[in-house]
Amino acid sequence: MAEIVHAYERKLPIEEEVYCDFYIPTGKVYIEFWGLENDPKYLARKEAKKAIYKKYDFKLIELTDEDVFNLDDVLPKMLLKFGVQTY
Repeated sequence: MAEIVHAYERKLPIEEEVYCDFYIPTGKVYIEFWGLENDPKYLARKEAKKAIYKKYDFKLIELTDEDVFNLDDVLPKMLLKFGVQTY
């Protein structure tokens, strides 16, 4: 609705087989939604992915369940930090 160009489940431009939840090309920003916080296997994968984002110095926005409930307020502010304007 905000007319932001984005890609869904895009492979990161690295040798490892890692996919982001969303990619915003305007600001070269990756978005991850961390949903299964009670699953130890998921948490291990989350930490591994966060380490990869840090290793390659990729811009990352991390969303939680709480953020999703207020997405219209939260996401534009997070995107603006990376120079991506909405609306």
